[in-house]
Amino acid sequence: DPQHLLLFLLFLSPPPSPQSGRAEYRAPDASFTHLAVHRQTGEVFVGAVNRVVKLSAALLELKSHVTGPVEDNARCYPPPSVRACAHRLESTNNVNKLLLVDYTGSRLVACGSIWQGVCQFLRLDDLFKLGEPHHRKEHYLSGAKEPDGMAGRGPKGGDSRLFIGAAIDGKSEYFPTLSSRKLVADEENNDMFSLVYQDEFVSSQIKIPSDTLSTYPAFDIYYVYGFSSRTYVYFLTLQLDTQLTQMEAGGEKFFTSKIVRMCSNDTEFYSYVEFPLGCTKDGVEYRLVQAAYRQKPGRRLAQALGLGPDDDVLFVVFSQGQKNRSNPPRETVLCLFTLHDINLAMRERISSCYRGEGHLTLPWLLNKELHCIHTVSHCSGSAPQGSELGPFVGEEWRTEQKEMCLSVSCSGVISGRG
Repeated sequence: DPQHLLLFLLFLSPPPSPQSGRAEYRAPDASFTHLAVHRQTGEVFVGAVNRVVKLSAALLELKSHVTGPVEDNARCYPPPSVRACAHRLESTNNVNKLLLVDYTGSRLVACGSIWQGVCQFLRLDDLFKLGEPHHRKEHYLSGAKEPDGMAGRGPKGGDSRLFIGAAIDGKSEYFPTLSSRKLVADEENNDMFSLVYQDEFVSSQIKIPSDTLSTYPAFDIYYVYGFSSRTYVYFLTLQLDTQLTQMEAGGEKFFTSKIVRMCSNDTEFYSYVEFPLGCTKDGVEYRLVQAAYRQKPGRRLAQALGLGPDDDVLFVVFSQGQKNRSNPPRETVLCLFTLHDINLAMRERISSCYRGEGHLTLPWLLNKELHCIHTVSHCSGSAPQGSELGPFVGEEWRTEQKEMCLSVSCSGVISGRG
């Protein structure tokens, strides 16, 4: 959504100087989908349909790289770049679905919708294409064309792992919905995008079960935003609410927003937790996440919320209701959450489950409720954060929101319920 893109340009970009006035970049012939801001230079990288653009900190265009259209057909797997395809090829737009800065490699990771979701590596200085791995199944992240379907968390420090969440468009046999991939220095190395861990029983991925897709053919998980904080990786997601949709006699679809959390060093995804997230203003619920951004609070905001300078806050834009995911209502709110409150609610609920209290419910993955079993789990020696009961990886609980609203800015305080 161009309005949400502009909103987060204002969040992310350094303030313009008094002499320059308001910074603005317009490209009437372009359809923007994602952006990334270089944390040292303030330069802005914009992903769009058929191109990637580099802007200065003042939002002046510096470079542009063309990514499409490309001869393709979504039914071709592997893509026609690897093997001749029986289906007719046609000129296809390449929708940018993921844009991440790899500071270690001084390159941009730009993933698109063509050829089953391959990625290009672009040099930060001039957007020169360093490589486009596309000859192995690990290189195909997802061919779904919706720009809001994929999010990632790039390398941090010496970590070379890339966490990818992607809508799969019903193709669970080809694509995981969530995975941890290797990001190596050589763009053409066979290890590029391979799973961080894989053995006979578990791996660094989660797939949507075929049973779920048989019952709910439209089920998918749309990854709107990904980020890391301390020892965790988070994703803001939108997914079909199978419980509400099942109850609707007319077949109308309902969606719900959830925040997903995992331990960043969990190679087997046992620490996976998802948690419903939403906002209420004037008695109206806003449940359709549209955009999000994690940030350190300024001094006055930190004081108002009782936070320290190293705590994180999460700004989230929600649309009204739980219907019309692809064409959400124009009524939106900007809500503010603290990660401290979110993590506290998760910790309290998980701890109670490890004490054997309540149930585990993750309809899309488990297809049933499970009784919590008394057990102990630790992640990097910290408090319990997930499950080590076997191959299932999820916990879910309902939430209540209490709001302090000024205009459309809401501070959500979340409390978990068994």
